[in-house]
Amino acid sequence: MRLLFLRTLALAAALLAAPAAWAENVALIVANTEYRNYPADPDAGAVLDLAPRLRDAGFRTIVVRDLDADALSRRMPGIARQLLEADRFVVVTAGYYAAMGSQSWLLTADADAPHGFDIGRQGLWMGALMNIAASKPGDALIAVALPDEAPEMGWRLSAGFRHGGIAQGVTLVTGRALPLAGFLTRDMLVPGRAVDVAAANAPDGVRVLGFKPASRAFLPAAASPDRPETTEQSLWVRTRRTDTVAAYEAYLEQYPDGRYRREARARIHELSLSPEDRARAAEEALELSRQQRSALQEYLTVLGYDTRGIDGVFGPNTRSAIRAWQRDSGTAANGYLTANQVARLEIDGAARAEALRREAEQRRRERERLDRSYWAETGASGTADGLRTYLERYPDGLFAARAERELSRIEADIREQAQQREREAWDEAVRAGTLESYRAYLEAYPDGNFAAEARARIRNLSAPETAPEVVEAARREERGLNLDPFRKRLVEAQLEKLGLGPGVVDGRFDDDTRRALRRFQRANEMPVTGYVTRNTIVRLLVSAIE
Repeated sequence: MRLLFLRTLALAAALLAAPAAWAENVALIVANTEYRNYPADPDAGAVLDLAPRLRDAGFRTIVVRDLDADALSRRMPGIARQLLEADRFVVVTAGYYAAMGSQSWLLTADADAPHGFDIGRQGLWMGALMNIAASKPGDALIAVALPDEAPEMGWRLSAGFRHGGIAQGVTLVTGRALPLAGFLTRDMLVPGRAVDVAAANAPDGVRVLGFKPASRAFLPAAASPDRPETTEQSLWVRTRRTDTVAAYEAYLEQYPDGRYRREARARIHELSLSPEDRARAAEEALELSRQQRSALQEYLTVLGYDTRGIDGVFGPNTRSAIRAWQRDSGTAANGYLTANQVARLEIDGAARAEALRREAEQRRRERERLDRSYWAETGASGTADGLRTYLERYPDGLFAARAERELSRIEADIREQAQQREREAWDEAVRAGTLESYRAYLEAYPDGNFAAEARARIRNLSAPETAPEVVEAARREERGLNLDPFRKRLVEAQLEKLGLGPGVVDGRFDDDTRRALRRFQRANEMPVTGYVTRNTIVRLLVSAIE
């Protein structure tokens, strides 16, 4: 699923441009207190009181109140870039949340009955914030203020917040708005207050998850004027910036029982690993869920890197696809993903999916325009020749079903007028359905009542749109997928959403469904078979991303 298939904040998060010449500490507070289509959440405003505390602690503070869809697309990309370039950042969000799988979105203030296909336009994707935080281990704090109640959600969505895995070095705090704001003020954001000590003081209903280092504060204590520069704290800051085995060993030599000894030893272990082991460990630390992995496989496939399946398992084929993508992206091709690469894949994949969807939609509209024009020239007259002419060019066209009904009626009228022997010969030809059977009919009745139809069918059989072996291979592939009625209904529902006329959404692939599939395949420049292949499913998923 995919959720996977992603806009605004996610797009900015993947802007891997050169870092700024300077950086600073940045705090972002998003408080949605007034919803236009849902009850207000007045408690969400409690997080706004954190702004003065964060400014006093040296954070440049950005406050966004009642974030709507326009601000989501207009302001958030720039804000995301500032978070990405900051030395340390804090993000606090408050309002209503929607979840799908392991991913969550903060609903915009103007959200209205969001569902699984349009949540990206009506919500701030929390996964993008988590991905940015993953690039700053030890220097990122995300606080999520939860409402007391939540409105009902649309298709595929549920109310609530899910973090989908916390990257190494990221601290996540969740809870009701009032106690969470108080906890941050009294404990977590107190300079010099160790994170593990603050977490131990969390009130009921407030949870501190992820990175909780012992004897280390998220906000360091203010330096004392009479404290020399060579204190343990200043040495540790320089050690972290150097980030080499020698630097950490030098720190441990000077402070064998120091406050940061555990982190120093852990970092020495990490740096001593082989490049492949480090890459593997870094990806494992992301704790990607199976659903997230499936989404990444979808994005790789959409970008042209075939994972040979979308199952949430990173096997040899997926690793090979990741390496190919990394090589083309100019990064180390080790087959393991970093947090920034995950963000970039999500964004590039979503952008490509959107481009494919728009291209397919443009082709579909142009084909429909030509289809309607040709119908007006041919089949709209209601004559048998006109209907057949239309069907020869547009066998799955907008008016194909109508043309077939009209032809059936005309044939029924002709059948009543035809002689019994000719009728039997035509019925036999239709039952056989082969070139030979229709030629045999024409040989016997060159000017018969069904002669024009026989010639039309001979032309279709002589030059089919898709080779019979390709159609047969697609039929076998669909059978091998073992689609149950539920998954068939999902296919029919997506075809219906695209306006392709699959008939009743009932989990049964009838003639209307096959015709809709052929229309979709034709619009997406795929082999036109009318059967559901793996590639057809991927492109249907792509068309669902908005």
